[in-house]
Amino acid sequence: MFDSIEILQLYTKETSETAARAIRFAAGITRKLGASLFVKGTPPTKSGHGFYDMDETVLPDTSAEDWAAQAKSGHLRLIITSAAPGTSRRILRKDRHVVSIELADWETEETLFASSGIAHILGDPERAPLVPAGNFAAHTLGYAAFAAVSAIAVKFLRFGHGDSAIINGSGVLAWVNWKSAVHASLGGDPIRQGEKAEWPIVECKDGYAAFLYNDRDWDSIVEMVGDPALDADEFRSFEGRQNNRDGYMSPIRKWLKTKTKAELAVLFEKHAIPGAPVCTVSDLLQDPLLVHRDAFEETPAGTKSPKLAHRIAREEAHPQRADIDLHTNELPLSGLRVLDFGIITAGAGVSALLADMGAEVLKIESHNRADPFRIWPGAKTGDDSESPVFKSNNRNKLGVAIDLKTEEGKREFFELAETADIVIENYRRGVLDRLGLTFDALRAANPRILLASISGQGLDGPGSGHTTFGSTLEANCGFSSITCYDDGIPYISGRALNYPDQIICLYGAAIVAAFAADCRRTGVARHVDVSQRDCTLYQLGDVIAHVSEGGDDSADAVRSVAGGPPLSALFQCADGSYAALTAGNAEIASNIRGLVSIQASDVQAWARQRSALDAVSAFLAAGGGGAIDRGGPGIFADETLFATQIFEHSPNGALVKGFPFQLVGTPMSIHSNSPKVGQHTDEVVRRLATI
Repeated sequence: MFDSIEILQLYTKETSETAARAIRFAAGITRKLGASLFVKGTPPTKSGHGFYDMDETVLPDTSAEDWAAQAKSGHLRLIITSAAPGTSRRILRKDRHVVSIELADWETEETLFASSGIAHILGDPERAPLVPAGNFAAHTLGYAAFAAVSAIAVKFLRFGHGDSAIINGSGVLAWVNWKSAVHASLGGDPIRQGEKAEWPIVECKDGYAAFLYNDRDWDSIVEMVGDPALDADEFRSFEGRQNNRDGYMSPIRKWLKTKTKAELAVLFEKHAIPGAPVCTVSDLLQDPLLVHRDAFEETPAGTKSPKLAHRIAREEAHPQRADIDLHTNELPLSGLRVLDFGIITAGAGVSALLADMGAEVLKIESHNRADPFRIWPGAKTGDDSESPVFKSNNRNKLGVAIDLKTEEGKREFFELAETADIVIENYRRGVLDRLGLTFDALRAANPRILLASISGQGLDGPGSGHTTFGSTLEANCGFSSITCYDDGIPYISGRALNYPDQIICLYGAAIVAAFAADCRRTGVARHVDVSQRDCTLYQLGDVIAHVSEGGDDSADAVRSVAGGPPLSALFQCADGSYAALTAGNAEIASNIRGLVSIQASDVQAWARQRSALDAVSAFLAAGGGGAIDRGGPGIFADETLFATQIFEHSPNGALVKGFPFQLVGTPMSIHSNSPKVGQHTDEVVRRLATI
């Protein structure tokens, strides 16, 4: 698919380990999609255990400028590199295509999780904020870089010329944590909940399980656990459970201790409860669903690592000639139409990024079955019923009301499908088939259609039909098992974040954009299966490779092999706040007044004598690094995040998600508000009548 794309990974003296891993991560995805790789400088081979190994051509003498200038006709040469914050435009030239990750050289997993507010909601409120072991922040930046590469590649494949993109490295994690900013705009601040979490982690017979559910699931919980005490009226509402937590959690904890993780996986699916066992990395290598999906492959080093998170479920060629796009200088997906069944975050967030890249996205709902995010906590009342979180995933879209349970509604939908390029859905498995909107039916209406199914765990295999939330996937993809304190008890982010729901927006939009351009060019129809679990699993590629060769999968062991500077941790300061402090060498201590060494115990004693701001300032002045752990109010008040368009305002002033990357030649913009149900139906139908 990317056979005409050539990628140069440019590592300079200023490229930090975090940025280098992000570059390598993004380049590795493009290589698996057919791109040719080149490298100049030193890639992050340490601690990759084969995950970062790939076929590539080394450029020891050729400059990046000369390499870019030697592109063959019909080929795009694209450079992925890093730069200091605010400096990318100095290296961007019209004759080169560049994806530049702007990141300070001292940034680490700890500083990125702290400054983005994600650490603020992970863990126990009585203890320090948590940061997962491994390289989740670096690999999240890698997904953002891949999304930028895909946008530029699609623009080249469709219009014959590319673009450049800038990524605000420290802002990408804040973009992932957009819900905290939205809550802060309403006066709230999601914080760590610990043992009192709405969705707790609970010990079971052979490990831990994440006990997730909604209010509507309570009868199913009573049936599954089999304890009549749970059937009491005071447990049937959120407020009642909060006021009587010990009363309902005691029998649940007792019951869970009698069940193994394997038994719980079956029971949660049987009763349609979105809980999940907490899988260790070792568990993943033997997981029945992942084995069914053939989720792992052998690296050149002989270890195992995850495959990419999508599968081609169906592919059908058609004798009809493919379209040739006009040569324009528009956004990558300009001229393409998306029929959007996406709801909540996973599906709606993917289509939102497609809209940002220029597609016309028609949000398909009915007045009887609207996106549940419209009535999430914080929603307005009356005719303007749109919750603040709904707006972030649905700005830049048009609202079309169609009742798919009627014959007239189906006719209207298939008339739209004839004019569309992409259909996005993240319904529960089987819903699309029951509505009669199968891939074959869509292909009959449009022989070059791309159907993208965004699901929790894929379209088939044992357990694939299980109802999942983002935090379900945190538990069963390995994220939770390495997000813990020294006692080893895992944590999830919960409703405040649902990390996998956000990551799929980056990968899902990138892969859908690439396939859409290919379908349009080749005249092929495809059904693409994109798994959220696999997407998050891929971020653990280096850890899985380490464990597959016999390595320990505990959080401490993962942290020790993941690399990083001699010091990078969070420390409580005199004002009660936490500071993430980093030091690349022991000499930094000699440049900081009162600091004996960069041993964690010495730094903690030093930090307790000063405010978090003073601690961070001292480390930055001495050549180290630091970031204050901040919650939603902190990121909402950060003008840099608005200046770099990580957060934006829609035309009516609503706070919404901005962009995880920004194109330079044809910048993306927030041009329209989120629509009311069916707001643009008449307009779209009138246009359809003229085609």
